[in-house]
Amino acid sequence: MRTTADTVIIGGGVMGASIAYHLSEMGFTNVVLLERKHLAAEGTGHSGALVRQHYSQDPLVQMAVRSVQIFEEFEERTGRAGVFRQTGWIKIGSAEMRAEMERLIERHKPLGVKADLLSIDELEMLIPGINTDGIGSALIEHNGGYADPIATTEGFADVARSRGIEIVEGVSATGIETTASRISAVTTSDGAISTEIVVNAAGPWSPEVARWVGIELPIKVTREQDLILETDDAALRPEYPVSDGLDRIYWRRDRGRLLAGDGHPKENEYVDPNDFKPTHDANFELEMMARLKHRIPGFADHAKVIGGYASLYDVTPDWHPILGRVDGIDGYINCNGWSGHGFKLGPSVGELIAEEIVDGNTSSIDVSSLGLDRFEKGALLSGSYAGNQA
Repeated sequence: MRTTADTVIIGGGVMGASIAYHLSEMGFTNVVLLERKHLAAEGTGHSGALVRQHYSQDPLVQMAVRSVQIFEEFEERTGRAGVFRQTGWIKIGSAEMRAEMERLIERHKPLGVKADLLSIDELEMLIPGINTDGIGSALIEHNGGYADPIATTEGFADVARSRGIEIVEGVSATGIETTASRISAVTTSDGAISTEIVVNAAGPWSPEVARWVGIELPIKVTREQDLILETDDAALRPEYPVSDGLDRIYWRRDRGRLLAGDGHPKENEYVDPNDFKPTHDANFELEMMARLKHRIPGFADHAKVIGGYASLYDVTPDWHPILGRVDGIDGYINCNGWSGHGFKLGPSVGELIAEEIVDGNTSSIDVSSLGLDRFEKGALLSGSYAGNQA
């Protein structure tokens, strides 16, 4: 492992790998990425990995649009085929949500998002056998879809590594040293690395990393569960990834199976990221199957649960991320607080953080509203729907 680097990235999820990749695109390769386990070991590897652009705040919409562009170019950029499935993405909601869906669709058009409202008849054509009871709004985002989160992370990391960036797995960051309020080194389980720039992309562990330089991040960690379902009749498996804001569920295809998870609003389960149950609960399985049997009975009545897991979100008070430098600690950069949105935004966020490192600012998208200082100023951001829906 190098003992000196221009930048050290802490965290080997999609964010860290994307930052490393985009730094290498800019020719900035004296970089070390530290991952205490293996790439995509935690939140990224267990992500629902839906790809969509339907957000309330313009910076996130712009990030999502750029991420879709990078996903569309992923094979050309990394040599990995079949990582992104551009099927389109469907959102389902109540009648009360319809006006906001319409407003956001129109607002997003100038930003490059292609989306349309769906009638009930159109929804039934796209999701055969769906129970439309209670559905009062729906849209399809044509350029959305889903991706393989592990292959995405590994694809970015492989290219960065081939260009000279050091990707270190199995080594933990243990501290950050400063000299006169400037970053001077990162200590690890395998020795120290002298550096002037540190990116905190540690996800649920980012508050711990921030405390090493005296920063308190307003992040809580939640435990999130998913099921993996299988059916003998592939024709019953829904084709489109769906975020169902009415039943608080989402689903997408996953290697010939269906991945389904719990949505918002709900009562969050706050946990210690170093001590949580990584398997799904029996009660969660029963509740999820009941919701799925209500909404897509044709599939759920013939499906069986073959697995499941629990992973973590790093959640901020306004469900929006924390990005950028912090006054008083020169060389420290936040890239955390993704609140369940991180994977789909990761490809573009890596580009933004690379711009910040190389050029001193995020020139392609204005992310000043996402700084840590917004919490002190009371300038919290809002979403159009509950929790992390948008």
